[in-house]
Amino acid sequence: MYRFLLVICLLITANPSFSQNWRDGKTVKKQLIHAAYQGKTYYSQYNIYNPRISEKTTSDYTRILAVKPYIYGVDFYYAGGTWQTRSSVIKSRTNLIKIVKEAWEENKAIPCFSWHLENPYAPSSFGKEPGYRYIDHKSVPDYPKEHHYVIAEIIKGKGDTCGMGNLSGTDNLKQYPNPGVWFEDRCKEVAGIINEFVDDKGKPIPFIFRLWHEWEDSWMWWGAEYVSAEDYKRFFILTEQTIKKYAPKAQILWAYCSDRFWKTEDEYLERYPGDDYVDIIGFDDYSIGLSEENLIAAADRAAIVSKIAKKRKLASALFETNNNKQKVPGYYTKYLNRMLKSPGVNLGVVQIWSLKNFNDSTDMRSFISQKNIISLLDKRKQGAP
Repeated sequence: MYRFLLVICLLITANPSFSQNWRDGKTVKKQLIHAAYQGKTYYSQYNIYNPRISEKTTSDYTRILAVKPYIYGVDFYYAGGTWQTRSSVIKSRTNLIKIVKEAWEENKAIPCFSWHLENPYAPSSFGKEPGYRYIDHKSVPDYPKEHHYVIAEIIKGKGDTCGMGNLSGTDNLKQYPNPGVWFEDRCKEVAGIINEFVDDKGKPIPFIFRLWHEWEDSWMWWGAEYVSAEDYKRFFILTEQTIKKYAPKAQILWAYCSDRFWKTEDEYLERYPGDDYVDIIGFDDYSIGLSEENLIAAADRAAIVSKIAKKRKLASALFETNNNKQKVPGYYTKYLNRMLKSPGVNLGVVQIWSLKNFNDSTDMRSFISQKNIISLLDKRKQGAP
């Protein structure tokens, strides 16, 4: 019994005052806001649990870093859609649901979902990297150029064809002649997964849903080059309303997320759909450690987001960053954490994207264990900074 209690005591948060008492979307939002106001930030890691490979919430990554974050990043992309085989979809879907349930049962950890939804007009023979089917139409061989404005077709429910991928050996060209129907089916598919996010008593498990991120970029089909600001807002709201229609009991924090290519509050809010449709705001930034100038610019953006969040009573986040290809020594402690602790910056979540930096574990361990970072640490394996 004593040994059991000792283990429980050793598995503690970096900030014990932030015990996980969230129960639903409302209490998650409240706690994220509270953390930001206190100068604390929840650590999140994308792909720390990979539903394409495993159903478990353990991995080499969790063992080496000795951490299981309270927030972790995943994606609906591989658990649905019409471009890949149904067996692959079913496997990812099953694993994903198990991961969400297990992480919640273990320590009330919640997922932060992205949705790199496929471009419905990308042909089934698309390129050498079929996984990147959400990119802009200019990068897709044999893409029908007359359908570059996909969102307008979805909103208006008009279009000659929609969906050319592989769905159980059938031709989506025949199954989805109307892009509005194709899109509603994709929302219905995701909602079906969401409806499985329940605890052992059948109560919904809360999570963050980051919709149509990096909207000012042009690399994906919902980017600013291909959709007007007003249509983007309509599309964001349509997506949210459709998901809610098919998953009415879900406990979702809806997230609005830019990339780093803006400078002012007005620019950031250009495509903001409204307080009624957003719970958490943030941005992505992979440039933080490239120079002091980039660090200062990132801190300025973070301060603007923090100011907006406080004014509108929203949670806040840096949704994507990473030390790409390990180019910057000490990226996480010398640059990223300096930004998080800069004057006027109060972000409730920071999410590290991808595992390209996996061998950079010493700096990551140091970052995760900083006093302003909230995560579940195993003190038996990880020394205090």
